[in-house]
Amino acid sequence: MSRSDEIPDRWTSRVGPMDRVSDAAVRKGWDDVSRWWVQRYTDKGDLNREWVIDPVLLAVAGEVRGRQVLDAGCGNGYLARILAKRGAQVVGVDVSPRLLAVAKAHEAGAPLGIRYLRGDLAALSSIADRTFDLVISNVVLQDVRRLDAALREMHRVLQPTGRLVFSITHPAFDVPPAHWVREPPDSDRPEERPFIAVDRYFDRVALYWAPRGQPEIVGFHRPLRDFTEGLRKAGFVIVRLEEPQPIPEAIERRYRQFADQLRIPNFLIVEARKA
Repeated sequence: MSRSDEIPDRWTSRVGPMDRVSDAAVRKGWDDVSRWWVQRYTDKGDLNREWVIDPVLLAVAGEVRGRQVLDAGCGNGYLARILAKRGAQVVGVDVSPRLLAVAKAHEAGAPLGIRYLRGDLAALSSIADRTFDLVISNVVLQDVRRLDAALREMHRVLQPTGRLVFSITHPAFDVPPAHWVREPPDSDRPEERPFIAVDRYFDRVALYWAPRGQPEIVGFHRPLRDFTEGLRKAGFVIVRLEEPQPIPEAIERRYRQFADQLRIPNFLIVEARKA
């Protein structure tokens, strides 16, 4: 098979040492990717959020009317807007000024009472103790450099009866060089992907990824234990864990895109309460 006949890479990824990534580099990275990142979104988020993650995430979050809710890592604010339309009093916080500018522009054009703050989840100094009934964080914590500090801060800003609900990319399957093996190798049909190859699960590494030709995002691969132990040390108890699958309509309308996720979970959703 000639090089020109191979299936083109939709995304690129590489790994590097975690300890060489600074908070400033993470912040700059999200500013750099903000343009292509926002282009992937509708009012319902990107495709995975709309068709896989959010139906379960919002069900776990439950009734939010009248609740004080922190959208931790709010990005362009799409989830904050969904929560506000459901009656929540929402504060969104994000590390990227450019993504926050998009969120604030939406709020200025169609006010929902959302307040947006710039901040690192590991240092929420502008937020008082015991402020929120619910902290919700959607596919964010795997990209936070100081995970343990972020979990402690989320615990601090929650009411004694408060809950943390978050989703992350599934640690078992976001490890480079994890990839679907194709048989034959020039096929892109889901039925001709017999298994996924996973290796180096226990490595703690910085993970750089992007659509080909676009600036990279930097996140972090950690084994699942780092999240559960971080929650325990922060004072949380896990009360629910979900591995969401695509909703039936997603399979009907976008079979090629979502069929793989009927076999292997790409995401993990956790509900935790203060111990």
